[in-house]
Amino acid sequence: MFPDHLTEDLSNCLKCAMCQPVCPTYRVTRMERHSPRGRVQMVKHYLEGDLSISRGLEDALMSCLMCESCAAACPSGVRLDRVFENMRVKLNENLGNKVSKKALFTALNNPLLMRLGARVARVGLDIIPFPRNLGACIGNIPLGRLPRFNKRLFRHSVGEKVPSKTSRSGTVIYFVGCATDMIYEDVGRAVVNVLTHLGLEVLIPQYQVCCAVPMFLSGARDQALPNIHKNLAILDRNDIDFIVVDCATCGGALKKGIPHLLEDMGLDTDKALRIAKKVRDVSEIVADNIDKLPLEKPRDGNTVSVTYHDPCHLVRSMKVSAPPRTILRSIEGVDFLEMQGADQCCGGAGSFQFEHVDMSAGVTARKKENVRATGASVLATGCPGCRLTLTGNLGEATDPRVVHTIQLVSDRLPRSKR
Repeated sequence: MFPDHLTEDLSNCLKCAMCQPVCPTYRVTRMERHSPRGRVQMVKHYLEGDLSISRGLEDALMSCLMCESCAAACPSGVRLDRVFENMRVKLNENLGNKVSKKALFTALNNPLLMRLGARVARVGLDIIPFPRNLGACIGNIPLGRLPRFNKRLFRHSVGEKVPSKTSRSGTVIYFVGCATDMIYEDVGRAVVNVLTHLGLEVLIPQYQVCCAVPMFLSGARDQALPNIHKNLAILDRNDIDFIVVDCATCGGALKKGIPHLLEDMGLDTDKALRIAKKVRDVSEIVADNIDKLPLEKPRDGNTVSVTYHDPCHLVRSMKVSAPPRTILRSIEGVDFLEMQGADQCCGGAGSFQFEHVDMSAGVTARKKENVRATGASVLATGCPGCRLTLTGNLGEATDPRVVHTIQLVSDRLPRSKR
């Protein structure tokens, strides 16, 4: 059944169109069916029995980036993101998911399959030297710009416990996330390096699994539950200060998405809410303690210009906007340049960029224009998904290098203590 509290939300939609200017997909197509207002009305008509499940309805609802911009802008407080998420469950129940997604979800539920898939992908990309200018693409990303997979899972290479480098000030769990674990180990090492320099003992649970966002945002809610319950059991501890994430999507799931999902399903939320209170993006912890880090001056004496992109789930799900900017403004030798539309979606949204190629390209094009307009040589962000999209689509020689914000901090720490 569709949750009653969300059904009531639908009646609060005033059709005022305040959601349209902030909707990335509507700004690309200018079609009502691709606007939050249009999608809300379709859901409402479905619940009233005037509209049936169809591929057209599926296209309208699944073409939403789930960036939460509409919910943040709604003057009536309609929780559009949760409405659309629950409607996707109905679509999944009636129409199912594509074979490619079913295969992905099976792997996300099975760590052995995940490791095997990553190993095969790594070998394939290493054996076949795709030129960076090759025309073949996956979605909008040329094959030559796809990231390489780690040789080993990051959590396995680092181990379960990393002691602090200074006088111990606390203990945190590091929820690594799939992208850092399998692809961006450079981010993981930077996070551990910075946290341990802050006197934190870092615990990395070896049996953590995917946060399940790809599954439950695609409507496969029942398939997501095993991963959710496993992670909740691992993270629900009284002997830690925080649960740290470097991935905006994982953080948004633990902080808000999973508690909401369990509530909408009528399941117990106590454990999820306890965990949510302890979840922190790594930028929050670093920004609060930036003065405690022994940051060195730039070794070449040069100033680097840096701009910042707000990941959707970080700025809206986790409400984290100021900390990354505080960090960048605190690093000597960094000239921080605020870009226009910094909090607008980059067009990636997980598998969206591979399933809605043209619409994604339209959203990404606006982001690229805003990035290039700053003239920055480095683009920082706090989401591996955004990093994948931006690195893959910013291919000109003058385009900035894309990094995680914490990498810029780690690079300024004394090398002898790494």
